[in-house]
Amino acid sequence: MRRLLALALFGSLAASPVRAENPVAPAGGTAPPTIVPDLAPSSPVYVPYLPPLSVPGVDPSTLSPRATTSPFAQPTEAGGQASRTFNENFDGDPAPIFYKQTIVSGFTTVPRVVGFSQQVTGFTQQVTVGPNGTVVTNVPIITNVPITVQDRVPVQQTVKLPLAGRYSGVSVVEWGNPLPRDQVYFGYNFYSNAGGALNPGVGGSDLQRQTAGFETTIAENTSIGIRVPFAQQYGPFGLGSQQVGDLTVLFKYAAFYNRETGNAVTGGLAVTAPTGGGTAFFPDGTEAPHSTLLQPWLGFVRIMGRGYVQGISNLIVPTDSRDVTLWGNSIGLGYWLYRSPSDSLLTSIVPVAEIHVRTPLNHRDFNGDVFLQDQVNVTTGAHFRFNRFVISGAVVVPLVGPKPFDVEGVGYASYWF
Repeated sequence: MRRLLALALFGSLAASPVRAENPVAPAGGTAPPTIVPDLAPSSPVYVPYLPPLSVPGVDPSTLSPRATTSPFAQPTEAGGQASRTFNENFDGDPAPIFYKQTIVSGFTTVPRVVGFSQQVTGFTQQVTVGPNGTVVTNVPIITNVPITVQDRVPVQQTVKLPLAGRYSGVSVVEWGNPLPRDQVYFGYNFYSNAGGALNPGVGGSDLQRQTAGFETTIAENTSIGIRVPFAQQYGPFGLGSQQVGDLTVLFKYAAFYNRETGNAVTGGLAVTAPTGGGTAFFPDGTEAPHSTLLQPWLGFVRIMGRGYVQGISNLIVPTDSRDVTLWGNSIGLGYWLYRSPSDSLLTSIVPVAEIHVRTPLNHRDFNGDVFLQDQVNVTTGAHFRFNRFVISGAVVVPLVGPKPFDVEGVGYASYWF
């Protein structure tokens, strides 16, 4: 009988209506208790509040599938972006490393003897007395005159100039972002008169570089990428080379990331392998180093309304001590001057300003075979976003002399997926 009563009581409880309204979270973030009416009021059942996967201020239905699975801000399909968790890439300022080289600084003419010719340059009188009397004879004076030609020979001079494919496109600050990203990009750099201030009377060389890169997230807080530069160098006096630069593999990890604010602390490692072409020699005949570069770095992002600040500190360590160990510190400021996620074409304009401090930890002697001076370079530019496609342009000016170059122009395009 007791079993029948227990079963009957259990059945009545199971058949009782239970309201399961979605609780609304108060300001503290914890939902109010949901109380089942048929249970005693002293036994509340708490249902945890789980916010939907969304970006503040953005309709979740407009987000791409990848944006709803990654905690890092991505543009929406309509071209918008998370209102507080979005920051553009750095433009950067790669620092040329200067190597002692022997170049042709001009030409001169030098005479060279290729033979001789005999020429009569005068006469002498010879008097002889014979049976017929005295005879006077004019004897010619013959001289061997050298035959010369004028050879045009180069004038060689020792200077300090960059090597097109060395330390080129390797810094994580170039088109880099402290946060892991899903992007492909293509960048262009032009340096006017690189090394000109180090070689008075001779001048420097113009450098051009194109860089292709790719980055993809492989976990919620991790990404991996690769980049390959292509460099061209011109002048002085016809000095020129075209080389494929060294391959760099980049790894990022976000140790801290606040999805609501967009603030983050990140780090990673970049490894550059000496895969590029070209061989260079110092004036004494020894070959210039071509190192593997290990580049640990730390970064951060701080979002402030329509503006943001981001920074990266990186250390480039070569495996060959004859190369430069370089410590870099970069700060970038950006402001969303224009932002229209619903626009079908131009969705944002972001002016940026960056300051880059480059400190060589060795090879600071100007007379050494490898040399790098302290640098403070300022970058100003803007990003123009067209949905997921970004076009960026910037100008870099060195502030500390001797200037490593006169001015640098930067331009790149990227697509975020």
